[in-house]
Amino acid sequence: MSSLNILQAQVLVYEEPRHRPVFQNKEIRVLNVLVPPGDTSQYHIHNTPSFFIRLSNTITGSQVQGELPVAGKSKAGEIRFENLAPPNNRTHRVWNADKDTFHVMDVELLMKKSAFDQKLLTLPNLKLEIDTNWVRAYRLNLLKGIDFKTRNKQQSLVLVSLNASTLEIKQNGKTGLQTLKPGSFFVIKRRQSFSMRNSIENTSQFVLLELPPK
Repeated sequence: MSSLNILQAQVLVYEEPRHRPVFQNKEIRVLNVLVPPGDTSQYHIHNTPSFFIRLSNTITGSQVQGELPVAGKSKAGEIRFENLAPPNNRTHRVWNADKDTFHVMDVELLMKKSAFDQKLLTLPNLKLEIDTNWVRAYRLNLLKGIDFKTRNKQQSLVLVSLNASTLEIKQNGKTGLQTLKPGSFFVIKRRQSFSMRNSIENTSQFVLLELPPK
């Protein structure tokens, strides 16, 4: 950890150089977090409810401002939700103590008020893992030749790939073969149809985030 980081001013998480915004609308802001080996982020502020998806197996560390450093380990596929809205804001920094890049996706939930009043999704190969008023998270595992199809009238979805795969994707009436990597994602808007089919031998693994209806 560089002593320079200690002197750096606090920044909002989406302004921290290693937390790169890759998508934003009125509901979410998606940050692709990449911390190279031996690197340390600036102190940064989390101030919204957030969903974290870990995409690498990496030895890490973190430090809440004013507290002692804490060692940690990232495991690819781990997911968690944290309500970091006031008064639960967190100001911390993270570092990579490993030889490979530390990779995380941070989905900030920007809705001012949220609650689910509809039933859980009951699509094939889908398993609920986290259920909150802000977001529902499901695991989706597709074997070769298996389809995933959805058409939503009320809520938006975010589909995040956990591993490398090649899929036939149909979205907005357009069909094509796409090669995905860990962290590839699709935003499926309300009243939008979406389908995909696994065309490789390996199982394609995903996290599906369901956002509350407006």
